[in-house]
Amino acid sequence: MVDEKRERGPYASGLARREAILDVTVDLLAEVGYHGMSLRDVARRVGISHPGVIYHFPNKEALLMAVVEHYEDDAGLNAALSNKMEPLAVLDSFIEMTEKLYDTPVIVEMECMLVVEASSPLHPAHEHFNTRNERLVQILTRAWTRLQLEGKLRADEDAIHQANATIALWHGLKTVWLYDRSLDIPAALAKSLLAHFTPEFMPDMVDHYHDCGWIR
Repeated sequence: MVDEKRERGPYASGLARREAILDVTVDLLAEVGYHGMSLRDVARRVGISHPGVIYHFPNKEALLMAVVEHYEDDAGLNAALSNKMEPLAVLDSFIEMTEKLYDTPVIVEMECMLVVEASSPLHPAHEHFNTRNERLVQILTRAWTRLQLEGKLRADEDAIHQANATIALWHGLKTVWLYDRSLDIPAALAKSLLAHFTPEFMPDMVDHYHDCGWIR
């Protein structure tokens, strides 16, 4: 038993240091972006040596992708990208993911910075964000198409256009929020989605979004 406790000590300390590195990197990415930070900057902020950072993350690109994976998992983005959800559950997960992002403002700041930076094909996260966007469009298109077939989405709507518009609104609201932190992004997103449902189905969605606390 004593030996087990001794083994857990360094392991727990290593995990705590790894988390500290990830947290500091989020701050730096939000402040100066990927190209403006270095592993030495991270080490100084954490209070460890440069080799101490490399022990956990061999290079800056590996650290970047670890941060992206970490915050996307925490926000539930991978759940939002599931093909197995019912269409309304897809829309709900999209709002829930947005809600979780705004629980940690610095994550939103970093996300906005990275989305712009990674638009360059030379950025190490370009392929990741491009693939993420394509998957979101695909899943939202499928959801809006199903809703239209079920008579819940207005007949004059185009599902592919609506999917792209939903993502564009999501990114746009994040940018506006950077200038006005009082903006309720989940509520704004929910209200925008409501406008596309049929008049017959809209009251049900109003009640649902009200029960979820997204609109008042």
